[in-house]
Amino acid sequence: MVERGRQAGNDLGADPAASVDALVESVLDQLADGEDRLIQVIGGQGMRLYAYLPTRTFELAVHSLNIAAAVNIPFSLPDQVLSETTVLAARIAVANGDGASVLTSLTGRTTLPPSFSVV
Repeated sequence: MVERGRQAGNDLGADPAASVDALVESVLDQLADGEDRLIQVIGGQGMRLYAYLPTRTFELAVHSLNIAAAVNIPFSLPDQVLSETTVLAARIAVANGDGASVLTSLTGRTTLPPSFSVV
């Protein structure tokens, strides 16, 4: 997993910002037709685009917060991203059987264990 991340970074080349801009443009062009494509994910399983994209937003949001904390810079996510990713985390918690624990924690009735995670 770590090596995959390193390779993805290397694949961005000498100008990562330009590479990301090109990737964004390519993806937007591909999405323009509105087709709900089947995305191949790790393990060979397929996932529909509408279900896949929120998982990528989730990963980007969580890792962005991690990086900002690690380098001690102020950073905040847009409210819409926070809303979408928090809802996804709650849905994962429910699917994992931890929905009641998360709900009671979010409402101040209990606390989650320090090692609790939905991922």
